[in-house]
Amino acid sequence: MLKVVTSPTAPASAGATENRPQIWAVASGKGGVGKSFIASNLGLALAQSGRRTIVVDLDLGGANLHTHLGISRPKHSLSHFINGKNGDLKEMIESLPGTTLGIISGASDHLEVANLKHFQKLKLIRHLLKLPADYVILDLGAGTTYNTLDFFNLADQGILSVIPEPTAIENSHRFLKSAMYRKLRDVPADTKSMVKEILGTPSEQTRSLNTLNKIIDSIHQQSPKHGKILRRRIDSAGLHLIVNQIREPADFQLGYSMALIWKQYYGKKPDSLSFLNHDDSIIKALCEHHPYLHEHPHSRNAIQLKHLVKTIINKKK
Repeated sequence: MLKVVTSPTAPASAGATENRPQIWAVASGKGGVGKSFIASNLGLALAQSGRRTIVVDLDLGGANLHTHLGISRPKHSLSHFINGKNGDLKEMIESLPGTTLGIISGASDHLEVANLKHFQKLKLIRHLLKLPADYVILDLGAGTTYNTLDFFNLADQGILSVIPEPTAIENSHRFLKSAMYRKLRDVPADTKSMVKEILGTPSEQTRSLNTLNKIIDSIHQQSPKHGKILRRRIDSAGLHLIVNQIREPADFQLGYSMALIWKQYYGKKPDSLSFLNHDDSIIKALCEHHPYLHEHPHSRNAIQLKHLVKTIINKKK
């Protein structure tokens, strides 16, 4: 059932499980849709609720998460870890004054860091899962590079941000489609071969399988075992949709329409749907180097983000 985040929910306990933090990833199909704003303020909301929280800037080609948290010059950079100058990711954590929030900045002058090698990605994943936190929020780069998709699929909860513009909507669909197909790599070999067989055999029947949901249903009819494996893989992580920069009532309909498309294409609606207003105070807070949630704790956007945090935490209970 789709949860529209419009009202408060009850508080919940901290969420680290299996001796590792819960991972939330904030992503988008294109830049300029408020991804870093959302990641930074979700981190603040979690920290304010008493959870040990670390936000990590993985937008390695255009890192600016620290700016949203009022930090002009980060003391540490993720590039120091990636390039081997510091062997432990924990050493890169910088505490945000007056909060229990930690940040690992991606700010760097090293252009090669924007394109992680496979072994660097695996090393980073291992260290992310060992961070001393209840929650780790990843601010991902925009687009559909394999590294971005893999970090998104690593997450326990994936949060996709979109704005009411045609290019943003189109790119968000492309991102989610790419992420879901990428997920299907991590299934047993015999299940994967069935997917490849269907996708690689042109026929009238396979041409009608124009959604991932239909592909999985077709495989389930041939082999319920493999169909269930694929469905579990798609359903393995929470998915949440945020429509940002709402300016008029018609913009709300975008969120509901996208939720229906997700259901049709993937057989899964977003677990929650949130709406954030266009707010000039966001730019003002950035220019003044103040975190938005600190400056405007009672704004509609702040309330929505806090409600989303509670909704996701309560979903895991």
